[in-house]
Amino acid sequence: MSMSLLSAESYLVQLFWTLIPVWLFGALTGFLLPRPKFMNHWSSLILSGLGLRRAILAAQGVLILRELWYKMMDVGTARKLGKAIMLWGFGRGWHFDFPSADRPGVPSGCQTTNTTPEDNWYVGEKDLAFFHYHGEGTGATQGASPWEILMEKEIANSIKYQAWRRVLQNGKTEYKTISICADATSHEFMDLYLDDCSRPTWDTMITHHEVLEHGDFSKRQQVVRWIRKFPFSFISDREYIIARRFYKQGENLYGITKAVEHPRAPANSSVVRMDVFYSMWRSRNVPCPWSSGKPAVETLLLHHEQFKIPENLSRFAVRHGMWGFVKKMSQMVPCFVSARREKGVDPFSHDPDAFGSSFSPNPPLLHFVTSKSISSFSASTSSCSDTTSDAGSECDGPITHIATSSRKRTVSKKLRSFATFAISSSVALLLHGKNSEEGVKDSRAGRSTAAICRSSSLPLLPGGCRQRGSGRFLTEI
Repeated sequence: MSMSLLSAESYLVQLFWTLIPVWLFGALTGFLLPRPKFMNHWSSLILSGLGLRRAILAAQGVLILRELWYKMMDVGTARKLGKAIMLWGFGRGWHFDFPSADRPGVPSGCQTTNTTPEDNWYVGEKDLAFFHYHGEGTGATQGASPWEILMEKEIANSIKYQAWRRVLQNGKTEYKTISICADATSHEFMDLYLDDCSRPTWDTMITHHEVLEHGDFSKRQQVVRWIRKFPFSFISDREYIIARRFYKQGENLYGITKAVEHPRAPANSSVVRMDVFYSMWRSRNVPCPWSSGKPAVETLLLHHEQFKIPENLSRFAVRHGMWGFVKKMSQMVPCFVSARREKGVDPFSHDPDAFGSSFSPNPPLLHFVTSKSISSFSASTSSCSDTTSDAGSECDGPITHIATSSRKRTVSKKLRSFATFAISSSVALLLHGKNSEEGVKDSRAGRSTAAICRSSSLPLLPGGCRQRGSGRFLTEI
């Protein structure tokens, strides 16, 4: 199961306080609304004698149970359970195991387990293996198209840039880029990428950033929250909850970041959360392509995110914003590198005073090895700064299993509340109309009986009957 028991209880409480009031309000509205006349005949035929009123109410219960199932179970659980039941029915015995949260994009030979204490973090060896296989290597991805060149750009003595993209099996897009920046080292570039205080100077789409959790600074373990404002009217503000860490293997430095759920980042209906996101890169020192005699840094990046808009619009946004974003970054590299070197930091070493160095580890109250609790309790967060800016752009792309270990629906709260209100009010309107119709019929029948009795000389008996003759025969009105 993808959630702890406490997380499940927290979700039930959240479900009660969000959907139940809307449901009750919708039901009350349905009972109070006047019923259109055209519904009288058809609802009577539908609801009478077929037990559909109970069936409709049962269907609403099934919808709630379905929502709980999707929240508490991993992807594929229902399919495996159905297959196990079918095999059991054919007499082959009962065999069922909950599906693994492993990523199908990583071959079994590359899948590693996080068994050491330092791997007890949101980002682990499996994520690094994923990048080795798909980013650095030529590992096959089932159903993905071949890499196609997207652009090649160069600014003399500053940056060389190449970008590719491919379409994954689910129709989303994954991007890979290689950039070479002059007069910089891999350590300086790593500090640049992980410094949220200086990032808004070149990533001008970031309007807010904060650190939700600090881990081991020597591994640059952090969980951060970003709010991004895109320069396209068809993309509203997006929220990113990103876990990240740093690896060093030989002369190569690796930065691995991906979207996660975190207890200090409850759902926010005012922005769209990016549930599927990963950005991974390798930086290494290379000879300067412009023969300057100074060091240069090559960065290989694998990037994917799902904007929750039509994919053609996502590709348009990336294609038209990618080079402007990279060019802005290359213009700010000399400033960052110069400031770093003025502090006396060795270009080939990490800065001991880099972003996050002044904070101690602050894990949530509930910490799990395999996954993090998503309990909706609040906790204090350390914020570097809030900035407001404009312009820029970034990338898009596929694989939900790498972004988060649990299955998560992306239906907005407003849409869910509206659907709940509409369904409950419609059901209440039908049920109330049926009862009202029966009452009206009984009332009309009673008035007709009384009128006939008053016009007759026969004594009125209980049940709307008159005694005829000697009383042995009763005629029902």
